[in-house]
Amino acid sequence: MKTVFAAALLGAACFAQSVAVVNSGSTNAAGFRIVVEKSGQAEYTSKPRRGLDKGQAPVTIRKTISKSLADSLYADVKAASPLASLPPQSCMKSASFGSRLTVEFGDDVSPDLSCGDDGTAKMQALIRDAKAVVKIFRPE
Repeated sequence: MKTVFAAALLGAACFAQSVAVVNSGSTNAAGFRIVVEKSGQAEYTSKPRRGLDKGQAPVTIRKTISKSLADSLYADVKAASPLASLPPQSCMKSASFGSRLTVEFGDDVSPDLSCGDDGTAKMQALIRDAKAVVKIFRPE
């Protein structure tokens, strides 16, 4: 009976996983994490600049994104899984100004999406979705 209960909990936990769009930030720019639920509920949480802003409280903003964007994001993450197996793109970045943009689903993390897609349709879809989610919280 305990095994069935544990399996049910594990299944529920896997089902409840959310997709996150994460910007690592840099010494000159704060990063962020945007967690997107399947329902479209999303939560943006700022991260301090690397090595700076110690003790500064994170900013949290909650918004609802369109169901179509949430559906697209989840479908594209599923199609690209495992995310870690996507071809990593390399690009030159400053040690202090460079940041990474990734998509996470549980422990699975995409390569840096800010380095381009190298013509890979799955990467193109993730980049499009991630940029659309970020634009809702950071419209600049």
